[in-house]
Amino acid sequence: RKSKENIVLELDKGKYLLRFRKGINMKKWKRITALGLSAMMIASLTACGGSGDKKESKKSGDSKGTTITFWNSFTGADGDMLVKMVDKYNKENKDGITVKMDISSDLDSQLSTAFAANEGPTMILSSSAYRFTYGDYLQDVSDVFDKTNLDKDDFIQSYLNYCSDDESMYFVPFQVVGYYMYWNKDLFKDAGLDPDTPPATWDEWQKDAAKITDANKNVYGSGISYDYAYQIAHIMQRFGGLAVTDDNGNWKANFEGNAGYEKFLNMYKDMVDNGDNPLEADTDSMASAGQIGITIGGPWVTTGLDTAGVNYGISLIPQGDAGDMNSVEVIGFGITTAASEEEKEAAYKFIEWWNTADKDGKSPALEWSLENGFPAYTYSVQDNEEYKANKKLSAMSAANPEAPTDFIVDSNFPGISSVLTDVIPEMINSVAFGKSSVDEALEKAQNSADKIVEKYNK
Repeated sequence: RKSKENIVLELDKGKYLLRFRKGINMKKWKRITALGLSAMMIASLTACGGSGDKKESKKSGDSKGTTITFWNSFTGADGDMLVKMVDKYNKENKDGITVKMDISSDLDSQLSTAFAANEGPTMILSSSAYRFTYGDYLQDVSDVFDKTNLDKDDFIQSYLNYCSDDESMYFVPFQVVGYYMYWNKDLFKDAGLDPDTPPATWDEWQKDAAKITDANKNVYGSGISYDYAYQIAHIMQRFGGLAVTDDNGNWKANFEGNAGYEKFLNMYKDMVDNGDNPLEADTDSMASAGQIGITIGGPWVTTGLDTAGVNYGISLIPQGDAGDMNSVEVIGFGITTAASEEEKEAAYKFIEWWNTADKDGKSPALEWSLENGFPAYTYSVQDNEEYKANKKLSAMSAANPEAPTDFIVDSNFPGISSVLTDVIPEMINSVAFGKSSVDEALEKAQNSADKIVEKYNK
C-alpha cells in the first residue's frame, strides 16, 4: 500500500478531494473526487446469498467477542430493515461478535474526515466505485472465500469483477443496481398492441410509442427524460457501447463519430419532435400517473407503479448494435485499513452469515432481495423457489450472467461520475431543446470527455 504521506485531503467548492502525489499509479489515482454516483445508487440499493446450512467458518481465529464498526448510507426504509437484521445478528451469532452500525446521509464526508485522521470504520457498505475514491484505505478482501464457507463459484463472476481490479477485490457484493424496461399494459391494449409483448428492439420501441401516444389524454408512448443521465447512459450504451474505453493502456473517449450514439440521439429527437416523448424531467412520476407507455428505470420504479395501481410489465432493456450487455452498479461490503486482523475476520463472519441459508433455505441476503426488490448476485438465491416465484425479480435476473457489466465506461475508469454529471446531461439537453445538432452535440461531448480522460492518463 502507498504511504499515507502521498495523499492530501483538500476541501474544494464544498467537496472533499483526494490528491495524490508522485509515486502512485496516476492512471488510476490522479485526481479522484468523492463520487456523486454512489449517493444516487445507494439511495435505492439488493442482495442474495450462498446455500446450505450454517457451518463453522473454515478458520476460527481470534475474532470471538470482537466489536466491529459498520458505516453505510441506507437512510430509508431499507435502512430500517438493515438495522433489524444487524440487531438479529448481534443477538444470534455464537461468536460474541457485536456489529455497531452507523447510518449517515453523507457517508462521503464522514469517510473523508475519518481517513484523513488515520481512523475509520471496520466495514463499509457502498458503491464499488468507492474503490476509486478510497482505494488506498480499503483492504483486499479476495481471501474471504478462503476464510469462510462462502463458495466463490456461487457468486456471479461478472459482479465480482466489477468489485475488483487486476490485483485486488475491494468489495463483496451486497446489492446489484440495474435498470430495466417497464411498459404500461393498459396503454398497450388501448393502442391495439399485445399487452404481454413489449418491444424487443429499439425500432419496435419507436413504432409502439407512436401508436400509444394520445395527445388528447396527455399520454406519451416513450418516457425518456432529458434530465436523467443514468437512464440516458443505460440506453445509449446499448446503441454505441462504452463512452470511455481502455486503448492500449490509456483511456479513450468515444463520443464523436460514434454511429450508435448518433442513432440514439436521432431516435430521441424524432420522438420528441413527433410528440411521442415528453420534454419532461420526471418521467418516473408520469409513468406512475399512467401517462407513459414505455420507460427505463431502476427497481425503485416499481414502488410508484405499485402504489398507483398501474398494470405494468417489466423486462430487460432491449439490446442494440453494441451487443449483449448487463450494465449495473454493484453495492458491496468493504473492509477498511483501519480494521485489525481480528476485526476483519469478524466482519467476514458477518458477511458469511448474510450470505448463508438456514435449514429452511432462507438467508438474510434472500430476505433483503425479496423485501427490497433488487436482483440476486448469487446463483443459489436466483434458484430459490420463492425468488423464482417473484415475477419482478425473475425478470431482472434474466440477463446473461456472463455479459459485460460495465456501466457507460470501462468499470476501471475512475472518472465515471464526471462523465455522468458533466458530459451526458449537456449532450442530451442540447439535442432535446434544439441548441445543437446531433453532430455538434457529440463533438462537444467528445471535447468535454477528452478533458476528463486527460486527468487519468499518464
